[in-house]
Amino acid sequence: MSLKFKVKVPGTSANIGVGYDCLGVALEYILELEIEESDKIEFLENGSLFSIPIEKNLIFEAIKYTEKHLEKNIPSYKVNIKKNEIPMARGLGSSSSAIVAGILIANKFAGNPMDINQIAKLAVEMEGHPDNVIPAIFGGMVLTAYDKENLVYSSLENSNDLYFYVMIPDFQLSTERARSVLPESYLVSDAINNMSKLGLLVDAFNKGKYENLRFLLDDKIHQPYRFRLINSCEKIFEASKKYGALGEYISGAGPTLVSLNYNNDKFLENMKKVLETLPNKWKIEKKKINFKGAEIID
Repeated sequence: MSLKFKVKVPGTSANIGVGYDCLGVALEYILELEIEESDKIEFLENGSLFSIPIEKNLIFEAIKYTEKHLEKNIPSYKVNIKKNEIPMARGLGSSSSAIVAGILIANKFAGNPMDINQIAKLAVEMEGHPDNVIPAIFGGMVLTAYDKENLVYSSLENSNDLYFYVMIPDFQLSTERARSVLPESYLVSDAINNMSKLGLLVDAFNKGKYENLRFLLDDKIHQPYRFRLINSCEKIFEASKKYGALGEYISGAGPTLVSLNYNNDKFLENMKKVLETLPNKWKIEKKKINFKGAEIID
């Protein structure tokens, strides 16, 4: 009997201000795939041929990477992308979700030789940094430390009243471009700024105490250098503060921006009006944390 299953992986928002390359959260954006054994390898989107060629397909790349790691060939397969709510190159973990999906697919076809921790380590190895792939696998908000030998992560105890107001523009920004503007060295004072605030930011999320959130999100390592790559970024942050958000940050490498707030429809409407006045086309979506993480459904 041929194998047939589904894979679901959430989108993610990484960095979260001072948590550069180490703090990320899974959000209610889903990549959903149907997979089955087939006589040839093919990728479809709702039954039609997938628009991205296979040599540029990260899901395919992750499957091959996992096969090589496991030293095991898997049967030919058909992947049908049933749903993909994660926009490409917007700082919401589209590449990470594809990598995680590919690893899960290969592991399933190989008979599940890897446990969840081995899957996590392989995903970080392929992605190069952990702040997106780890929350995509485990769900929730996760703090991670990583080098070539060690991977340590811890899930935060977030309160259920925190909402992510996700503002997505009609232009893309590659991670490579966003990293290229960062300096090669930093002032000690900037490093201390981030180290001290990260500990307190994690504490604030764990305890659900958000009164100092904006101050604690204020990063000196990556955001100041990326503002100029994101049209209207500072204007949007100013409006978010004016209308009562708890704090703001650049999601991942950008260009998506996030305002943190409670459930507040008035805030949502005010921000929609502000975004409509900007030269680029922006949309805003209210999201909660995805606590499920990646799933395989037989």
